[in-house]
Amino acid sequence: MSLKIYTEYALTKRIKKHKGGITFVIGSAFSQKDKNGFGIHNVDGVIDFIEDYIKREDPEDLEYFRDQLSDSTHQERYQTAFDVVSSIYGQDAVNEIIAEVIKSNEDENGKQRIPKAVSDFVTAIRQKNINVTNIVTTNFDTLLEEEFQNQGIECNSYSLVNDSHFQSNVNNLVNVFHLHGKWDQDTMHTVNQLQVIRERIEISLQNLVKDDLVVVIAYGGWEDSFTRSLAKVVTNPALDYQILWTFYEPEETKIHSTRQGLFEELGDAIVRARVHFYKGIDCNSTFEKLSEVNELKKKEMLSTS
Repeated sequence: MSLKIYTEYALTKRIKKHKGGITFVIGSAFSQKDKNGFGIHNVDGVIDFIEDYIKREDPEDLEYFRDQLSDSTHQERYQTAFDVVSSIYGQDAVNEIIAEVIKSNEDENGKQRIPKAVSDFVTAIRQKNINVTNIVTTNFDTLLEEEFQNQGIECNSYSLVNDSHFQSNVNNLVNVFHLHGKWDQDTMHTVNQLQVIRERIEISLQNLVKDDLVVVIAYGGWEDSFTRSLAKVVTNPALDYQILWTFYEPEETKIHSTRQGLFEELGDAIVRARVHFYKGIDCNSTFEKLSEVNELKKKEMLSTS
């Protein structure tokens, strides 16, 4: 019998009904360009920026760069591309390319153009539809922080490249943890960077996971500090964690065939019903639904205004 995977309806209901704090783990699809062209380039777009950089610096390196990519799977292309840049040009070149990617999303006033998923997510927080305490993201952009500011919400923002302990209870503001760094500082993109063991950060992440409802959305789930931390948490029978793991893919058969390794890693959590999986989850649709105010909430807001 196949593992049961649930729908978006069940996901949004579960999130809205949760009374305690929620930690969202968010990946690259969250801040990618929307239908209006607002947001950050996807993998292919970033690779175009890398090619442009190489053309400017030394066109002779293009053949080597393309040869390296040709041997990579689609999922590996991003890390492979930055491996080439880092090995030939160094980390400063990586930082320069990332800055160019971010600045390409600026409007005529130098402000970031915010994609709808980001705006809807922050709106859901502002309207108190969801009680978000922490956001752990592998994204290097700061669209979240800018949208918090746009909507008049203060937040804490942290770049977690160096291996250090961090706290999530320094105040009552939402914490945004950039697991792979922020664009205006050093960022992590290469295979060596992402696979290094960061024990202090992993311990801190384990403390986040055990305390909140954890929603994993728009996240690829490759091996990094978060997935290693999660694997350690789920083997501890004394922890009453709750994890909602979402897949963009709508077909259960494809999910089962491609994510068997993840299911095995979370086996202890599955046995304890401490993790639930959801299919066909597009963060644009989900965050739009979470930002909506139901009729009961409208009456409550009117009665207090």
